[in-house]
Amino acid sequence: MRQTTVFNRTSASSSLAAPTASLLVWAAATASLVAWGLAFWPGDGQPLANSVSMDTASNRAGAHTSNLGSSSSQTDAPTADLGKVLGASTIVAAEPAAPSVVSRLALLGIAKSGNTFSALIAVDGQAAKPFAKGAEVLPGLVLQNVSLQQASLGASISSAAQIQLDMPKRAEPARGVIDKP
Repeated sequence: MRQTTVFNRTSASSSLAAPTASLLVWAAATASLVAWGLAFWPGDGQPLANSVSMDTASNRAGAHTSNLGSSSSQTDAPTADLGKVLGASTIVAAEPAAPSVVSRLALLGIAKSGNTFSALIAVDGQAAKPFAKGAEVLPGLVLQNVSLQQASLGASISSAAQIQLDMPKRAEPARGVIDKP
């Protein structure tokens, strides 16, 4: 007697459905992780951490274990820069340039006492102080001459003028027609 085996297709496909779905979910999660990792990976060509040979690493590890009892801690071991992975910029800010002498000075007014004029000069944004002809405004900078609209500064009273400070321009008066009610 011959026995026939009936192969049930529905049972075979249902037994593969769960592993296939699980494989697809894990593949999608892995692809998403790789895509986000590449999106945030720094593209500046710099390594995330300094490379260290195995000899150096073992020497550092030995140094750390020998100092376990001491109070000083060494943090020489290289660590990955998490900021690079998260997209932080590695641009080093340049030192701000020293302000020029002209930008540090402002002529705010002219004062007259008798026949002599004094210049009201503000230094570094502070309150203006009166400076007479020949007075030192900044180290190495002397007030040479004062007129009604400007002041000249130089290295000495008899040297050539290095800086010319002008009075600020007055605001133009408002010119308009007032509407009558």
